[in-house]
Amino acid sequence: MSDTDRPTKPIAPTRRGAITRAKLIDAGRKAFSAYGYEIARVADVAKLAGVSHGNFYRHFTDKDDLLHAVLDELHQGLRRPVRRQKPSSAGGMLGEMIDYNASFFHTYAEHRDMLRVAREAAAKPGPSRFLETWLEMRVPFIERNRLWMQKLQAKGSIDPAMDVSLMAESLGSMIEQLAYVHIGLAEQRPSPERLDELGQICGIIWFRSIFGGATAEPDLTVEEARR
Repeated sequence: MSDTDRPTKPIAPTRRGAITRAKLIDAGRKAFSAYGYEIARVADVAKLAGVSHGNFYRHFTDKDDLLHAVLDELHQGLRRPVRRQKPSSAGGMLGEMIDYNASFFHTYAEHRDMLRVAREAAAKPGPSRFLETWLEMRVPFIERNRLWMQKLQAKGSIDPAMDVSLMAESLGSMIEQLAYVHIGLAEQRPSPERLDELGQICGIIWFRSIFGGATAEPDLTVEEARR
């Protein structure tokens, strides 16, 4: 039976079925992380989960269906950011930006294997549901930053001519690419110190990009603006 076969519609959930489904999702996460989206097979997942090949299709229609379930869990995990252990000594808004960016990199590192898989699945040629899923996963982070900059702009803390939507997208895309290259593609998970270093560099870039030549600290903190 090939990965594209869809012999049955997934069964209605039962307690036993829920346990099996959870095993398959966990096995899928391991298989996708180890082999990548393209190479991982339904047979690999079934073996890791300790279920029959046919039992897989009682819960998922195909490999793509399983990956969507894994990505749904990933999306929920990204809503629980990982904080750095020691706050930045920079203080003020700059220190907050450094800590905020460092938290992003620590969170990315926590989920680095599946974030890499999600991005690569989204980039596959032709129509793909994964592209929409990937873009949806980015929305909360980009939107929080846009709303924060919008509030700063309304208070006169940043250039009124700045396109805050484009700035939020640009800065967000920058750290996403850095995370993908330096964390997602790395042979080993970077050390906490390296993640903090990435956060510091990006925090400085964010501060200078948003506030330019400002000499006074804005009176709206990162946390206040995101509430």
